[in-house]
Amino acid sequence: MSDDEREAPRSRGGGSRRGFLAKLGAVGLVTSGAVFARSTPAMAANYQCCNLVFVPPNVTFSNCSAATNYTWSCTTSGGFLWCQCCEKKSGGTTVGSAASCQYG
Repeated sequence: MSDDEREAPRSRGGGSRRGFLAKLGAVGLVTSGAVFARSTPAMAANYQCCNLVFVPPNVTFSNCSAATNYTWSCTTSGGFLWCQCCEKKSGGTTVGSAASCQYG
């Protein structure tokens, strides 16, 4: 029998190392998808007059404005509704949106 015809020895569990690693990789992909996957819109959506990444807002305005962020203000309804808008960033990625609106 030549070296090419010989069967590789099996581990005690009956499975090959390659099969074990393939299963381990598949489990890792499924787990990371469940842990890190989140629904983020492809583009900003309108909330009052703020074009926020997360609609409805997912953090409070005070939490957003106290962190690394981008803030702006806008008016709508002919100037009767005034809003402060905020996008919270972490490492260059938007992780939260907030708005504080009042009629005036």
